[in-house]
Amino acid sequence: MAEIYLRERSTVYQARLKVGGETVRRSTGHHCATAAQKEADALEERLNKELLLESDILLHEGAKRMFKQPQRRRPFSENTIRTYSCSLVNLLETLGNFPLRTLDEAMVKRYIKERLQTGKTVQLRRDLTFLSSLMRHARNWDCGVTTNPLREIDKSYIPDAEKRKVHTEYHEFEKVLAAAGDKLEHRRFILLAVFTGMRHQEIMKLHWDEVDMDRKVIQLSGERTKNNSPRKIPMHELVFDTLSDTPSTHREGFVFKTRVRKNRKDGEAPAQWNFTRRWEKIRERAGMPTLRIHDLRHTFASWLKQSDVAESTIMELMGHKTRSMTERYSHDSTKSLRRAVAKIDRNTLSDTLHDDFRDRLKCDRLSRHLAGCKI
Repeated sequence: MAEIYLRERSTVYQARLKVGGETVRRSTGHHCATAAQKEADALEERLNKELLLESDILLHEGAKRMFKQPQRRRPFSENTIRTYSCSLVNLLETLGNFPLRTLDEAMVKRYIKERLQTGKTVQLRRDLTFLSSLMRHARNWDCGVTTNPLREIDKSYIPDAEKRKVHTEYHEFEKVLAAAGDKLEHRRFILLAVFTGMRHQEIMKLHWDEVDMDRKVIQLSGERTKNNSPRKIPMHELVFDTLSDTPSTHREGFVFKTRVRKNRKDGEAPAQWNFTRRWEKIRERAGMPTLRIHDLRHTFASWLKQSDVAESTIMELMGHKTRSMTERYSHDSTKSLRRAVAKIDRNTLSDTLHDDFRDRLKCDRLSRHLAGCKI
């Protein structure tokens, strides 16, 4: 939608139009705001149509096509579509419904500059991720898009979100587990998240066919994982014990089953078991109101790293394709950092250097003592 405004000492509305990704100023010729807005929107649409080629795909149309992309092994999740739709609205408000072939580095930089003024840098990064994904798909649509300009943009100067602790220490994990109480399904979910590193949706839709109790392995197919890569996760002793509590005769269907409502209509599928509301109460009782379910996945990677597990092994268990992603998930604990600092004293400094340093320290103390004495 075009933006209208009044100049100083003027009653005729002016308009800022988004035409081909550029901002164009025109007079609406109207003194009424409603009529001026209608005229500006019509003018913006007409000017953009004049620039179109038969093969052009506009931003809004391209987004809808990407959401229904048949070439993907599986469709976008509802959460992804919801996040991308929010980014689409931001792009339309700032750049207009431009043809994808007209997007260049200058337009992207202008968008970054304008959105930085809002202070919502996390959302800005999401917008750029969506736009990059859209341009990557558009290269296969024969619409004049040959390159992805976002690959050439330096995004390092865009402030990231404030860092917060995204994993739990052992004593914090015990508090969370205690806050789950005697609810078996709550404790089971937390144990699976922390000791398998599976994502929220992967655990909620875990099927007994994916659980091999004899080999003590959970096998996820590529259709179930975020990056379409199959993943094999050996069971920790605590995971095996909590799954063993289910009698063998009941090990069918989903591991986490929802209760069937009595008033459910005929043919209506049962609702998917959901841990989100339960989790909000658990983290409040544990005294950690900002702890997220996904932080339990960070905890799994962090504990592996703190146990000196090889990075390549952590990548495989987490299902990551790049080392940089694994580095984002694995964090050191205070205890491991303290051990690392102590190693400098043991492994780096020689005994001679230690002795020399201690002798100098004793001399300094003696000098300060004598300086403070009355002669």
